[in-house]
Amino acid sequence: MGIVSTAVNKFRTTLLIMLFCIIAGVLGRAAMPIASNPNISFPWVNVSVFLEGASPEDMARLVAKPIENRMLRLEGQEEIFSVNSQSFTFVRIKYDVDYDIDQAILDVERAVSEIRNQLPPEAEDPRVQEFADNDQPILVYSVYGFANLRSGFFVAKEIQERLEKIPGILEISIDGVPEELLEVEVSKPKLETLGVTLAQIGSAVRSNNVLIPAGFQDTGSGKFAVEIPSVFESREDVYNLPIKSSGSKVVTLGDVAEIKRTFKDPSSFSRVNGYDAITLSIKKRTGFNELDIAKQVEKEIELITAEYPDNLMITPGLDTTQFAGDMVDELQGNIITAVVLVMVLVVATLGLRNGMIVGIAIPFSFLVTFGVLYYFLGYEFNFLVMFGMLLGLGMLIDGGIVIVEYADKLIDEGQSRKEAYQNSAQRMFTPVVASVLTTLAAFTPLMVWPGMSGKFMRYLPITVFVVLLASLAYALLFAPAIGSLFGRQKKLNDQKNDSDDTFMKRNYRKAIGFAVKNPLETIFYTLFIVLFVIPVGIVGNYGKSFVYFPNIDPWIINVNIQARGNISPYEARDMAIEVEEKLIGLEGVDDLLLTVRNSGWGGGDGVARGYILVEDPKTLDITGFDVLNNARAAVKDSAGYKVNIREVQEGPGQWTAPVEIRLLSENRELIDQKTAELRAYMENNIEGITGLADTMPKYKIEWKLDVDKERAYQAGINLFDIGSAVQMVTSGIKLGEYRPDDAKEEIDIRARFPADQRTLSSLDLITVNTRNGPVPVSSFVDVQARQNAASLNKIDGKYYHEISGINKPDYNLYDEIEKIRTWMSETGFEDPRMEVRFGGLTQEGDEASSFLVLAFIGALFLMFIILVTQFNSIAQPFIILISVLFSTAGVFLGLTIAQVEPSTVMTGTAVVGLAGIVVNNNIVLIDTYNRLKQEKPSFSVQDLITETCLSRLRPVLLTTITTIFGLIFLASGYSVDLLNQAVYEGTSTVKWYQAFGISICWGLGFSTILTLLVTPAFLTVVENSSIKLSKAQ
Repeated sequence: MGIVSTAVNKFRTTLLIMLFCIIAGVLGRAAMPIASNPNISFPWVNVSVFLEGASPEDMARLVAKPIENRMLRLEGQEEIFSVNSQSFTFVRIKYDVDYDIDQAILDVERAVSEIRNQLPPEAEDPRVQEFADNDQPILVYSVYGFANLRSGFFVAKEIQERLEKIPGILEISIDGVPEELLEVEVSKPKLETLGVTLAQIGSAVRSNNVLIPAGFQDTGSGKFAVEIPSVFESREDVYNLPIKSSGSKVVTLGDVAEIKRTFKDPSSFSRVNGYDAITLSIKKRTGFNELDIAKQVEKEIELITAEYPDNLMITPGLDTTQFAGDMVDELQGNIITAVVLVMVLVVATLGLRNGMIVGIAIPFSFLVTFGVLYYFLGYEFNFLVMFGMLLGLGMLIDGGIVIVEYADKLIDEGQSRKEAYQNSAQRMFTPVVASVLTTLAAFTPLMVWPGMSGKFMRYLPITVFVVLLASLAYALLFAPAIGSLFGRQKKLNDQKNDSDDTFMKRNYRKAIGFAVKNPLETIFYTLFIVLFVIPVGIVGNYGKSFVYFPNIDPWIINVNIQARGNISPYEARDMAIEVEEKLIGLEGVDDLLLTVRNSGWGGGDGVARGYILVEDPKTLDITGFDVLNNARAAVKDSAGYKVNIREVQEGPGQWTAPVEIRLLSENRELIDQKTAELRAYMENNIEGITGLADTMPKYKIEWKLDVDKERAYQAGINLFDIGSAVQMVTSGIKLGEYRPDDAKEEIDIRARFPADQRTLSSLDLITVNTRNGPVPVSSFVDVQARQNAASLNKIDGKYYHEISGINKPDYNLYDEIEKIRTWMSETGFEDPRMEVRFGGLTQEGDEASSFLVLAFIGALFLMFIILVTQFNSIAQPFIILISVLFSTAGVFLGLTIAQVEPSTVMTGTAVVGLAGIVVNNNIVLIDTYNRLKQEKPSFSVQDLITETCLSRLRPVLLTTITTIFGLIFLASGYSVDLLNQAVYEGTSTVKWYQAFGISICWGLGFSTILTLLVTPAFLTVVENSSIKLSKAQ
């Protein structure tokens, strides 16, 4: 191979290239941002529209429907989801996961502009936004202990302004404080005394709060700007506004109203550890290191805190960076531990010089990986990248071991180290390349994994790809160059060790002797173990109980308080306080954060939502699941409301429940009825699903004002006059907006009556001017109470409700879902006017499982093509692939013995990846047999196979053990960090990867036994049959 000869002969150039790769990798790792999760973008586009005072029905009919009808015609969209609540419509357009999100945004923006004239003119312009992963905050800080709301608001605004100057922070949103308002509190007696009408006030504000560009004046000797101050800049501008003149007297707005800068009526509260609080949610920009951002934020918060009294508390709440940092530190420690173990094993087996030549492949491959992932792919350093490196650790030295082992053999035969390494790389070029390609072939299907699971997991196979390609370059180019300079030399008095005399080889010779003499019996015993004994154990232990992603100890627990009826924000806060009293003080509860709202999220009956932050599990005597169960028990008997407590799932489905059942229909009454029936059945008959929640809307009492239009017309008034009068006793009439110097955004100017006059009975006191003089508004309206939904949800233009739940640990979720399906079909629940959709993590797990089966088949096919090309044979590749199929039995045997719950994604990925690992030893073994067959034609098949197996025993065991060593501690349930001299049991990192580690370790260990015993037996049968066929012909 010319490239190998060039690399050895031009070793200076080779080593300089290697040095450049190392430097680039070091710089790439230093610049690589750290993230808690893979930075995946959700292919969703959100459209939101605000229309003051509109009911959910009006929002659905006048706003959502035109938007939905247009969005349904967009190319690539998969689902149109909308929520319509009081004054607000939210529409989410979901696209295929691989759709170009930039194109999707352009399409949605264009579609919105097309139908803007179909929306009510009073509605605010629709807002189009991409939903991205970085829309979720990485940090949440809470401010509490302030004297009053305004002082707390100004503290929060100062924190917001100072923190937004930190590079990497995208935005900071403030919750727990209403929007600011310039309130014009009108005195009804003064209006009547001075003869001022509401229409006059509105007209005066609108005509005096407009921007008037006066232009320039050119005098010939200069050009001057002309300015006409015409917009409100302060409260005084509004106070002194003339609204009426009577002779020489001018009536100003301040004469008939009290004007004050305040806040809108609260619709929500933030609660932190039992206190009213203001929360600041911090979002980061893509490409920045969130750990660095967290450190800078913490430093700035310390400076701000020192400037305020001790009773004002600014404390961290949610901190995803801590989880990211812990996982990164833990995995880095495990990687270092694995590297040390592998290096010790390699040096102990191959000697210091040979061991170092092989071992240098580890830092070199890792550094090249850092460089490629950062500079070419723009990846962040997340836990899947690290695990891909940990998985590749054992495999990346396989090629180096093969090259060094064979070079060592050539040196013993008398060649110089330069000749030996050059000839070894040339001789082993094809098997080493084929070995790496077959491994990559196994991981290739994972790179085209569809859906959010695939987008999430894609980091793993790509990292393995880069690691193995870097190790291939090292094994074939850099290792021979280094070996030609620093490899061992054969001395004149060197005596070749009789390795056949070792205890292991003596016993292995006996075992291989039996296998080649009795190949059919060996194959039969193997098939019996694989096809009968192990599956029986698997079915007995697990049945179908796979989980989507591993159930790791929760560090964040969702809390959702549900209640029905006309719940005011203050009543909802009282419920939240009761829940706080039950949860705060429980062992393991570090922080409790709740956001209180008087309307349900997504149309459900939630009035408060938040989360429990669990203490550091390394310092706890109980697990996160114990904290979860204790919290559920504490709120179980709540009166007047329900508290739904769930752990947050890790992975791409973290906001998805294990079970989700959707009912869709154009008939609202039908799905209301059916949803109630289904929930009642599940509560009373399905024991394996708990924590039920639904999106059934809260039906509230609302006051409907029917206007006698004929009578109003006769009196010379219109609906606008009546509506304005009614607004004076509700949220007020919006007169305009202004932007004071200390505000970033415009502040509404609203007029309304004092608080004690803002009741519906006040309509008798409110008058409107008619042809016959002032007349009470109540003369034209009939006030009626009626029930109305707080919000309306739609999917693809149809009304829908959803019931979600979680599975109990001791129940098979698939069996419980099947019970629901059976009940639906047997009891007449199904209706042709209604569509039923099953979803949730269970459905996503099924989809992932189906893909992984196809990926496994696809991987086998790709590997088969590569092997047929290499060996120019059908039988020998078939032998290799049989070992791959048999290795899956080892996977489930390991999971059964360890009693670890198999994960659809992690175990399935491990099985597919294992296929590529298992073939390596078989390829080199069969390639060695073919070479010996050519070199020693007089030897019998049994003798050739025996010599082949004995010569490959050490490298096969070495490559297997090094791969297992990389994962052995995680597979055993321990996290061993030599860097920090710490050993942890059952951490989140361990639980996340344990099923994966067990699958690889047991599958590879089981397949190694097959490689050393069963592969020779199959090879014996094939070769003997081939000889007989040749003789027969």
